Parts: sequence; C-alpha cells; structure tokens
Amino acid sequence: MDGHDYLLTSIEDGVGILQLNHPEKRNALGWELHEALIAALADWAYDDEVAAVLIIGNEDYFCAGWALDVLQGTEGDDRNRFTDLALRLMTDLYDYRKPTVAAVAGVAPGYGMDVANMCDITIASENAVFGSTQVKYAMNGFYHGMLAKMNTQRARRMFFTGDPVSAHEAARVGLVDEVVPVGRLRDTALTLAKQIAEAGAELTTILKEVALRAQNMDHIGATAYELRVTHDLLQRGLFTRQLDEGLKRLKSGASRATERSAR
Repeated sequence: MDGHDYLLTSIEDGVGILQLNHPEKRNALGWELHEALIAALADWAYDDEVAAVLIIGNEDYFCAGWALDVLQGTEGDDRNRFTDLALRLMTDLYDYRKPTVAAVAGVAPGYGMDVANMCDITIASENAVFGSTQVKYAMNGFYHGMLAKMNTQRARRMFFTGDPVSAHEAARVGLVDEVVPVGRLRDTALTLAKQIAEAGAELTTILKEVALRAQNMDHIGATAYELRVTHDLLQRGLFTRQLDEGLKRLKSGASRATERSAR
C-alpha cells in the first residue's frame, strides 16, 4: 500500500482505494489531505487498471470535515487558496469520470458528509452519523450534494439546522444506500466497488458519463443521448467479447444477469 503522509492508496481487483489516514485529526481535511486526494484522483482518472474508486477512513470514523484550525490560522490570500483547493477537490470528485463509493463510519460532520455526498454511492456503518454542521460555525454546507440524493424538505432542514441524523435515517432519506453492521464496512464497500469494477475501466467510464449527463436532460433528450451511447457500445470489441461470453453462459444455464440475485 502506497500513499502520502495522510492518505494510503492501493489498487485491488480494479478498485482504487483511497484510505484517509490522519488519526490525530480524525481525517479532517487540511492542506495536505486535500492535495493528496486531488493528486491520487488525477493519477487514476485515465489509468485502465482502475475502474472504480473507494474512499474510506476506518471502522471508527470517516472524516471530521474541514480542518478548522487551518481556517482559524489563515486570512486573506491564504484563506482564499485553501477554499480554492477545497473547490478543486469537490469538483474533481463530484464530476469524476469513474464510479466512486464512499464508506462512512462514525461521525461525518460538515465537509466529511459532503465528501461522501460527492461520491456516487455511500455505504454506512451502523455507527455513522451525518450532519451539515457548517451552519454551526457560520458557514454553509454543500446543499447541492444533499439535494442530489434526497428530497428538498429534508435537504433544507439539514442545511438550515445542522442537526445530525443516524445512519438508518440517512438511508431512509436517500443519503446512504446501505447500512452495515459495525466492523463490516470495509468488506461490504470493497465488495460493492469490485462488483462495479468487474465491467472494466472502458465501460465504467462510459456508464459514469451517462450518469453525470443524462440526469440534467429532459426525458426526450436523455433517451436519444443514451441510445447513441448504446449504439457506440455496440461497435466496440468489448461488446462482442461480452456477448459471446454471455451467450455461452446462457446455454450452460448460468446467466450473468441473475448470478448475484440468486445468492
């Protein structure tokens, strides 16, 4: 496992793993961790060995949000540089060209929750707690990230109050896709990321592009766009290979389409 001082990086079965590792600050995002995440995402964006990315802390905590001591200790141009750095991470991750999974344990306040919301899918441990807590420090949370995953009323309630919600409540309102027992977070999230990565980087990159773009189109435009993507995929060698394999499996009674549903 390689990495920077506060970020451990590794690749496993097509999954790039970004493990936040600054225990003294419970993985709060300061200068170094921002820069390390941006660099790692850039390294893997066009790496065909990586088809999906998993962002995780540990089984006790994910990320304590922004490093508030940085904000307290900076002003003027330095503070502008820090917020510009945060904007770069947010846009790089939110618009990342491959699928991303966040695995959240413990309290994920403010920017910690926002990082999870920038990812495509969030898996939470039962001990996880989510809150748009920036309002308690006279700042604003990442409202667009919340709104992308849950209804307007709940997003605004969390945004205006900063009050936290449990992992199960987060799943009920759409912030989280799955809640798992304490101690099972890494295994569950990595299994999901590997299932996504099975398709390979060529296909996951195309699927992520569709997921990013189609949601902002009207239904006719989205249908036409997605059909053009299908037409493009049908011309690729990847489709021919997968079709041949799929037909062979069907003849043997082992459909790829239903293999995991039977487990």
